[in-house]
Amino acid sequence: MPNMLDYLTWRGDLPLACVPWNEVDSLLMASLSYCSFGEQAAGDVGVALRSLSPGPREDVKDFRFFNRCRDLEGALAQTLRFGGLMVHDAVELLEPLRQMQFAAMTIDLPDGDCFIAYRGTDSTLVGWRENFAMAYDDAVPAQQEALTYLERISLRHPRGIYLGGHSKGGNLAVFAAAHASEPARRLLRGVYSFDGPGLSQKVLETPGYASIHGLIRSYLPQSSVVGLLLGYHPEYTVVRAEAVSLLQHDPFTWQLTGPRFEEMQQVDAASQLMDETLHEWLEHCTPMQREAFVDAVFSILEATGATTLSQIKDEKFRSVAAMVIAGLTLDSETKKMLIRLVAQFIRIGTTNLWERLRQRPLALRGRTDDAENEWEVES
Repeated sequence: MPNMLDYLTWRGDLPLACVPWNEVDSLLMASLSYCSFGEQAAGDVGVALRSLSPGPREDVKDFRFFNRCRDLEGALAQTLRFGGLMVHDAVELLEPLRQMQFAAMTIDLPDGDCFIAYRGTDSTLVGWRENFAMAYDDAVPAQQEALTYLERISLRHPRGIYLGGHSKGGNLAVFAAAHASEPARRLLRGVYSFDGPGLSQKVLETPGYASIHGLIRSYLPQSSVVGLLLGYHPEYTVVRAEAVSLLQHDPFTWQLTGPRFEEMQQVDAASQLMDETLHEWLEHCTPMQREAFVDAVFSILEATGATTLSQIKDEKFRSVAAMVIAGLTLDSETKKMLIRLVAQFIRIGTTNLWERLRQRPLALRGRTDDAENEWEVES
């Protein structure tokens, strides 16, 4: 089945002046943001994409998705459509003391517009902890940094600005747009979120979010989990993906029909169930409980001495033993809280699953007689 690499074969020889910018182009730029160009594109003077060479990233060497993004850069650079695009203001920040992981780059388009691509989460524990912090904090450091970055680029007087990102990058794009100053907001042409988690309810109720609501283009794979977290954008496009469950978070698995994504009517049954369970569970937890839960989980992970997910799998870190010891040394109240919250999540999920099966007993067979409102398990 065709994906965005196939799109480069179909459309790579067509300049943007002939075929306008589209949703797949935006996903390509969002994926490009996972490449690390170091000082090559750090300045405010653009460097042609065909002249850049992404450096190796030890923190993600074992993750296929990040390696495919490097391959993607090489493929983009060889095309007429993308090779001449100018990349600048590439920034990568990892600040453990602030619990922040942030990266972004700006790509100038031939017509005077630009695309700000925010990177999603990498493999660092700092980055993942910051993601979980969104469950109790209305504005994590990376979101604030994303806003600062947008304001800085907007002062360069581009004709217009597109924002976009995959995973956390999509969340950063929407957050920055919703909090942008009036001059910066007037420049916005579109805000793309590719399976990005949502925002807090407090942000969703702001006038800033209401003002950019119509610019948001949200895309979720059919078995999305990440994109349905927190307060997600209610109007979204469901994309067919060829992988299974959480592996569909990888946008290289998303299927295309020509220059567009292959769309589906709704996310599948497992995604709906997870969405319902997570939101109900969060409603039962206070912000303080969520924060305590995240602190406890990551204190266990950090006890291994690892700083990335790859290192946790490394035998030299003796990860399992270290995590067990860290778990045993938690104070009794924290242990009780962890057990209670995990048990609550399981109970809610089990109840929701039973209720759905009771209402639609044919669901496990893959299809009901109600074609429009079916609850099915995709094969």
